[in-house]
Amino acid sequence: MAGVYIHIPFCKKACHYCNFHFSTLNKHDDILNTIIQEIEINQKKFKIKNISTIYFGGGTPSIINENFLEIILRKIIQKYNVSKKCEITLEANPDDISEQKLENWKKIGVNRLSLGVQSFNKSILKKLNRVHSSDQAKKSIKLLKKYFENFSIDLMFGTPLSSVKTVTSDLKTLKSFDPPHVSIYNMTIENKTVFQKQLENKKLVLPKEDQILKQYDIILKKLEGYGYENYEISNFSKKGFYSKHNSNYWNDEQYIGFGPSAHSYDKKYRYWNINKNKAYIDLINKKKVYYEKEKLTLKQKINEYILTRIRTNKGINNYELKKKYNVQFFKEKSSEILMLLNENLITKDKLNLNLTNKGKKISDYITEKIMY
Repeated sequence: MAGVYIHIPFCKKACHYCNFHFSTLNKHDDILNTIIQEIEINQKKFKIKNISTIYFGGGTPSIINENFLEIILRKIIQKYNVSKKCEITLEANPDDISEQKLENWKKIGVNRLSLGVQSFNKSILKKLNRVHSSDQAKKSIKLLKKYFENFSIDLMFGTPLSSVKTVTSDLKTLKSFDPPHVSIYNMTIENKTVFQKQLENKKLVLPKEDQILKQYDIILKKLEGYGYENYEISNFSKKGFYSKHNSNYWNDEQYIGFGPSAHSYDKKYRYWNINKNKAYIDLINKKKVYYEKEKLTLKQKINEYILTRIRTNKGINNYELKKKYNVQFFKEKSSEILMLLNENLITKDKLNLNLTNKGKKISDYITEKIMY
């Protein structure tokens, strides 16, 4: 079954590390009405009918009026066969959490929240230019637990001012809330961000590479000790609380994206919507093409499989690659695999190749070695 992603391109202000498409304008109606129109016209002519996950991402979906969220959900349910067990996730920021909003989200059908905390450290939050405070983050988690059993907390490591000490402290605070799911991302310097400019002007100090690796090592050890399964490099789950939507991406399932800059995938083509709000509105209103698409080559499909699956606890399945793409992965990459085995970066049995904890720290290097 497929997933639906809705990109809500609004934020209260720009975080210094983020290059996702967003606007800080308060006028939401035009964009949201156009998203509803995009769902209705189905210009990409997707043949997908059955939907197992719906994900509101951004931007900050939690800042928009809940009535719009409900209209968007109703339109998706009208156009597609949405599973009764559909996972419906809403990304939210701690400063948006209130009793009323939580009640409304649950009432309209949202059954999972992803809370963007990033850190519980006051100085780091200020450096990242986050809207919320540490106290707001803690209060919001206590409050959302009254309404949602299924939720995730997002944290970051490798940020300016971070250290093994700050990461350990964040994890200790996290443990006290016992969330069923945690996503912890290594902050990277992205193009066209405040941090990129600061780095170029030598006004930004980042942790050294060895310190970042130590931070990740602490994360792996602590969360395993807390009872979480590291089912994807950046994602940790208690039993029964995998992110179904993100798992669709990693398992090569189809997905449809609505909204400016949203991506779609039907196993043959990759699509991406225009990332300028005004152009997105104008093109859809004029019934013109508002997206680009690329037909995937066999090599791209194989590499996409390797790139996503190596990050998961399922790993790369040699039989699956042969069945899907007619490649003898273990045989064709035998020298690279042997080198990685000797360096204790991977494990391998008759069917599967997986990363070790040591390998997870340098997954990009490993992926580069084994891609076609």
